[in-house]
Amino acid sequence: MTNVINARSHFLGKALLDTLEKMTQQQLHLHPYYLLLEEDGEDYIELRIKDIKTNVHTVIDKAPIIVYNDRYVNGESLFEIR
Repeated sequence: MTNVINARSHFLGKALLDTLEKMTQQQLHLHPYYLLLEEDGEDYIELRIKDIKTNVHTVIDKAPIIVYNDRYVNGESLFEIR
């Protein structure tokens, strides 16, 4: 057991959250958040929005942390909403 926190996942999660908050700032009923998940030994970030009016949670994007890191390092968009 270790007390080491992978700061990269928190940094990338914060960058994703900041981006989504800017996109939804005019819609006060939407609450953006992210989850740090582990699946099959790999760490993921799942970006979500909760609609406060309907209590519906929507997954915006989900990818391994390494994918988000590569996008960030390469100057690419962290996620896209289509």
